[in-house]
Amino acid sequence: MKAQNVSPYRWVVLFTTIPAIIATEMMWLTFSPISSIAEKFYGVSSLAVTMLATSYMLMFIVFCIPAAYVIDRFGFRASLWIGALLTGIFGLTRGLLADSFTAVIVSQFLIAAGQPFLLNITTKVAANWFPFDERATAAGLLTMAQYLGFALPMVLSPMLSEQYGLPGTLKVFSVVGVIACALALIFSRERPAVAPPGPAAEKEDFSLSTLKELFRNRAYIIAMLVAFISMGIFNTLLTLIESILMPRGITSAQAGIIGAAFVLAGVVGAIILPIISDKAGKRIPFLITAIVLLVPLYLGLTLLQGFVLLTVTAAVAGFAIMGVAPILFQHGSEVAYPIQEGTSLGMILLMGQISGVLFVFLFELAGGAFGGITVPMLGVVILTALEIPLVAKMKESALIKK
Repeated sequence: MKAQNVSPYRWVVLFTTIPAIIATEMMWLTFSPISSIAEKFYGVSSLAVTMLATSYMLMFIVFCIPAAYVIDRFGFRASLWIGALLTGIFGLTRGLLADSFTAVIVSQFLIAAGQPFLLNITTKVAANWFPFDERATAAGLLTMAQYLGFALPMVLSPMLSEQYGLPGTLKVFSVVGVIACALALIFSRERPAVAPPGPAAEKEDFSLSTLKELFRNRAYIIAMLVAFISMGIFNTLLTLIESILMPRGITSAQAGIIGAAFVLAGVVGAIILPIISDKAGKRIPFLITAIVLLVPLYLGLTLLQGFVLLTVTAAVAGFAIMGVAPILFQHGSEVAYPIQEGTSLGMILLMGQISGVLFVFLFELAGGAFGGITVPMLGVVILTALEIPLVAKMKESALIKK
């Protein structure tokens, strides 16, 4: 039986928060499937265009902890407003000043500053507005918004740039940002008049003593190293998808479709695999299987020819890497217990952003040095293979054995 104090307005808050999350992720990957078009339009190097996507990883590193402080100290609504305003205002400047690369990259960095203020509110929104038995659903929908934001530019950017040109594409995306910002500002509320039943949202704990304890936890360190490599590779593939595929005759539009297949299959995996893991009461077999499979799949993305074959390979790879990501995050939180989940997960996500920046730049440098993507992609294959002995050392957490 539903509790009487559960507000129906919770769904309004949820579904007017989702567009802001979609918008910030769309802004992130706008240029990934059309990097060659952006290079030609602005007359800049591939590394300069790569900075447009890398800005998100850099700014996440800088603003992750400030965002957590804002959420803890002032509530998720203040954080949502900051993120939405940065997305709406500077998405608009990016569109209106689209002819200037300087204006575009400055706007992109300011949009990127808003991302952690939007992504880090997931559990707080759920805890403030939803009863305990609906919180996983609410948090899941907010997470799915991120994935949708990954997929949309993969399809839309090539189509829009072909029809309206690059400036027109950025203007269309700016409209999405402004609408999302307006919805968040108008309809967001911090909490209902009477809180729903269930435990309140936990405080985020970033104390030095807690971090020291985490870094003395061997099981957590292994999980963090696996996340460091896996998330770095994931961010690199999404950021450089067109550059990786174009040498084999793949067009911008086809690269976008392959990227969308990678993400959408990942969404399916992220739904199915954690459910099976929960029912089986195991985490490690799923992690080992996924990493082992990803070695030949990444080799396929390196060497295979043909749009259909590359699309299928990308889809299976996306299913594997994105499907086990929630399992890895949950395992990290379990082995870190009793340290709060916000801290343990926050550190893993932070490491993933750091590796994303590092791997993207190393990939670009290796591609330039060796005159193509084969060597850096083989590096991706080798790094993935190096994860196998790491995941083989993992043991199920004490919590899941209970």
